[in-house]
Amino acid sequence: MHKLGKKQEQKKKTLKIKIILFLVICAIVLVTLPFSGLIENKINSKRTENIGDFATLIEKDCVVHVIDVGCADCIALELPDGKKGLVDGGVYISSKVKSTYQQNSVNYIKQYVFDGNENGTFDFVVMTHPDADHYNNYELIFDTFQINKVYRPPVFYNKDDDAQTQKEIQRAKDAGLMDGSETAFDENTFYTIDTKLFSKCLDKMYSEPGCEIVFTLAPTTADIVSSDALKPYTIRFYGPRHTCYPTKSYNNNNSFSALMTLEYKGHSIMLTGDTTKEEEKDVMDACDLPEVDVLKVAHHGSNTSSSVAFLNKIKPKYALISTRTDTNKYNLPKQEIIDRIISCGVSEDNILQTQKSGNLVFAIDSDDMYIGATTEVVVKTIKWWYVCAGVIVASGAFIFGVKIKTSKRK
Repeated sequence: MHKLGKKQEQKKKTLKIKIILFLVICAIVLVTLPFSGLIENKINSKRTENIGDFATLIEKDCVVHVIDVGCADCIALELPDGKKGLVDGGVYISSKVKSTYQQNSVNYIKQYVFDGNENGTFDFVVMTHPDADHYNNYELIFDTFQINKVYRPPVFYNKDDDAQTQKEIQRAKDAGLMDGSETAFDENTFYTIDTKLFSKCLDKMYSEPGCEIVFTLAPTTADIVSSDALKPYTIRFYGPRHTCYPTKSYNNNNSFSALMTLEYKGHSIMLTGDTTKEEEKDVMDACDLPEVDVLKVAHHGSNTSSSVAFLNKIKPKYALISTRTDTNKYNLPKQEIIDRIISCGVSEDNILQTQKSGNLVFAIDSDDMYIGATTEVVVKTIKWWYVCAGVIVASGAFIFGVKIKTSKRK
């Protein structure tokens, strides 16, 4: 009986040691999960393939970079007079890939927009509208680069009369969008949101040293024009329309998207944010939209945008879509939109998607316009959470499957 009791006691002691060892390994592995994106970025080997002589394109006078950030928008502009601009600064919102896309987009900007400069300056940033996939990387962008001017949409933060709400009310008054006697946002007049991310973004923008912030409302928002008379270009805002706000309130945040064109040397590109069919119609009713060479398709190819009337009006030759089907639950772009773009005169070969071609580039020089891309090919795809699960399973099998021998006293 005495020997049997000692044996059982020894088994309990051994099991306790095994459990503690297993739990320690699990804890160490789980602590690494929040850093999955960074780890995968380091351990996955990649190579960059250039399509359409990418290296030559980025040296042209005027370059538009549609950066591959998944189903999101981040578009950098290199203008003929040396100015740099950024239209949106989002990445796909999934936590599994978000940190990787965030760092990759900033690294791309450093390398290709600022020629390796770690601390470049954006002369302006345009937030088309406050959907997270269009601005959720602003914190890193504002921390990394100097921002001299921000064009923000006429959408306001509003929640329970807190400090940020009071600041927003004053900003609306300063911009002439609210009567001086008003003390709260009228929900029937103003479109407001109450997300923490938007409030945090506003704090970041308004605390940026030397940064001017203006509301985007066409046609009162001034064009961005070249400071070099020999290289004249124009960035023109067509939407959202001032006549539609605040006298007309959309029921969709996307309808307040900045709709703008960049025109240089007889060529042009239209940038659209997540512009809706409703906004497209209001803009066409209010002004004569120009024909463009390139359209950045709104809302990642969703059927909420890109009406037949709109496409027939602007008559694009190329369509660029910023999306990735494997990282968005909406399966964008919709085939319906691809077919519609083709039916309106764009050949299938001229519809370019970041999910197929990587970073897309539209360039204009003194002689012509060019389209190209660079795609980053992952040679070895290793998902860190697979590794973590494997380590835990293997550790459990080894620890609980191996007998721990203890020395016996003679």
